[in-house]
Amino acid sequence: MINKDTTFDFDKRVSRFGTGSVKWDALDEVFGSEDVLPLWVADMDFSSPEAVITTLNERASHPIYGYNTQESSLYQAIIEWVKRRHGWEIEKDWILFAPGVVPSIIFSILALSEPGDGIIIQPPVYPPFFASIKDNDRTVALNPLVFQNGRYEIDFDDLAQKLANPNNKLLLLCSPHNPVGRVWSREELIKVYELCQKYKVDVLSDEIHNDLVFEGHKHTVFASLGNPVCKQSITFMAASKTFNVAGLNFSFILVPCKRRRALIEGWMQRLHFNRNNLFGVLATEAAYREGDAWLEALLVYLEKNADTVVEFVRERLPKVKVIKPEGTYLAWLDFRAYFTDGKELQHFLVHTAKVGLNPGKSFGSQGVGFARINFATQRSVLLEALTRIEQALKFKTAQNG
Repeated sequence: MINKDTTFDFDKRVSRFGTGSVKWDALDEVFGSEDVLPLWVADMDFSSPEAVITTLNERASHPIYGYNTQESSLYQAIIEWVKRRHGWEIEKDWILFAPGVVPSIIFSILALSEPGDGIIIQPPVYPPFFASIKDNDRTVALNPLVFQNGRYEIDFDDLAQKLANPNNKLLLLCSPHNPVGRVWSREELIKVYELCQKYKVDVLSDEIHNDLVFEGHKHTVFASLGNPVCKQSITFMAASKTFNVAGLNFSFILVPCKRRRALIEGWMQRLHFNRNNLFGVLATEAAYREGDAWLEALLVYLEKNADTVVEFVRERLPKVKVIKPEGTYLAWLDFRAYFTDGKELQHFLVHTAKVGLNPGKSFGSQGVGFARINFATQRSVLLEALTRIEQALKFKTAQNG
């Protein structure tokens, strides 16, 4: 851990209007109104690390942007990062490069299951999980999370039943979990591992938020639980969320099993996804080689933002509920004391509170009455959004007498 006094100016506002930002420039398309403060899609409002910016600027200064090679230095940077940050030793041969985690999930679904097969997910969960399954003629099998002991937990009895069903071939795991912010403990993941081993179900582990974990919690790479490695697991990682380079469309898949790796690579080649974004490659290597100090400072800022959300809700939005996330930069707001209809809640947030959040229903029926807020923004912006919600709820309460 670096000295927490290290200075990175995350409070500095950087205008994103006019940059083609989905988050800021597509407000009318997404929300039907341009007059909203957007805290939704999962990228950050912070400048990327200076090493990333400098590397991209230097390469952009060369006037030719042709096909690029996959340099051995990139493989080594990934290997060193995963070992340094997560204590897992990986091999170069395990690494497949891809244009993003969602496409990687789809390649893996196509490679490791057949049309009609069931794929288990744990809602409320990242919306593309549903689409990745349905759009590829597979069947969604639900193992909903349960809220108990003041947090979301895995329903292991139900999971065992789903895994025992021979029609269910894969478990799509979100770790850390989006949107509820759980960083699954090693003990929880061992239970999942043992059940999947018992029923011979492969695990597709989306670990894109793995670097964004707060004090008192530790991310465990699911595949690291095996002896020496879980060959029935596919791991998806990227620098995109960690270093705010999602628009550069680059990620990697870790596949220890040679047979499974060949199947996934075969689908990638069949679909001609065997070329990668030049700038994504460069940004990833620069971030992994020189981004540690920036990330440590970011985590301090993000956790303070998480605390800000929790304290504001507790003190000024008493009927709204929220649990401090253990990781990610996403918080799961429970508005069910005010709204039982998801459309009504979304209309209220957009047109009365003037904030753009992700509607909870998009994460599954378990999310009705909830909204996801992205707090990876300047604290002043976050407080402005929370204040807008507070004032709008006061107005609603006054209207209702």
